[in-house]
Amino acid sequence: MSKSTNPLYHVSNDGRDVEHVNNIFELLIKKFGLTPVIDFLESMFQFMLDEVKSYPIFLLLKDMLDQIIEKMLSIYQRIGPFIAN
Repeated sequence: MSKSTNPLYHVSNDGRDVEHVNNIFELLIKKFGLTPVIDFLESMFQFMLDEVKSYPIFLLLKDMLDQIIEKMLSIYQRIGPFIAN
């Protein structure tokens, strides 16, 4: 037997717009209107990656990204029990 999953949907404009989302993070991004922020962060990270020309700069960027990922994991660990299926 296959396990049925409960699909997630983002509802906006007083119920007029319903959009399927793939995971809880996508739902939170859409619910709180963070799509422009995510787009900005993606373009900023792409710009920084394009500027890597040497190993020391790579290490600096790697350290910065590691710190960001560590903070995101810390946040996820705190809110994880509240968003578990």
